[in-house]
Amino acid sequence: MKRFLSHLAIACLLVMTLVLPATASQRVWVVLAEEGGVHAETAAVLQANLEGLTVTTGVGPALLNDKGDPPALVVTVGAAAFEETLNWLADRGRAWRGVPVLATLLPQAAYDAQVTRQAAGAAARRVLSAAVLDQPLGRQMALLKRALPDRQRVGALAGPQTRPQLSALRREAAARGLRLAAAPEVNVPDELYPALKAALEASDVLLALPDPTVYHAATLQNILLTTYRARVPLVAFSAAYVRAGAVLAVYSTPAQVARRAAEMVKSWQAGRGLPPPQMPREFAVAANAKVAASLGLMLDDAAVIAEDLRRQEGVP
Repeated sequence: MKRFLSHLAIACLLVMTLVLPATASQRVWVVLAEEGGVHAETAAVLQANLEGLTVTTGVGPALLNDKGDPPALVVTVGAAAFEETLNWLADRGRAWRGVPVLATLLPQAAYDAQVTRQAAGAAARRVLSAAVLDQPLGRQMALLKRALPDRQRVGALAGPQTRPQLSALRREAAARGLRLAAAPEVNVPDELYPALKAALEASDVLLALPDPTVYHAATLQNILLTTYRARVPLVAFSAAYVRAGAVLAVYSTPAQVARRAAEMVKSWQAGRGLPPPQMPREFAVAANAKVAASLGLMLDDAAVIAEDLRRQEGVP
């Protein structure tokens, strides 16, 4: 019996020797673009879903000035944090070159722009991925089909970052009996309102694509007013746009994006590496019943629409 216990103790020590260094190496930094708000919410959900990891959270400058050893993984929250982190890592020594970076809470276009911009530098050798905010184009087309079945001519405005999506958008529309009727391109500010007018004349619903050349704080109210006067509903990509006057949006909350990111971290933690950039699995639908009624539209409850879309996708 004593010999058995002695062997057991030795086995336990060996297990601790093997496990403890590996556990200690599972240090994860969560770098925030700013304190509070959606960034803090995302970080809190990440922390709650990352078991077995040592997670340190902080706003960019404070956390990135850490003088210790590199973490095993960096998760950034927000587009600014992703850019800042890549720039900071590029100036670090050899020990930091292998640290992978997972970006969260940013549009796909912002992720792609940073990867392209830094492709000639350290980012070209670094493992990068993202849990982006963008909704699958098929999901957006399914929303139009489900919520506005009588509106079959879809218009969109394409900027430099969303232009590559138009072929896929056209296919997804056709697959649901819809037609991409107009997609004029906007490359400079002076092109916006002529392009918007052309899109509205050819379409009976306008789908907003998340392109900063087209949709930003300085243009949103004028776009909403112009679409309203043309009696063409705007279907957007955020709940904030719905509150401002868009009729509908399918979007994902910070918590939903964070859970998607946590799934990707667990894949890395299990030794499978970071998956390629992922769109959210979970989502919600927002509707502006007042604007819809003023346009003569009869909308089902947003929660009912969302449940129907989840059923179509097989999403719990």
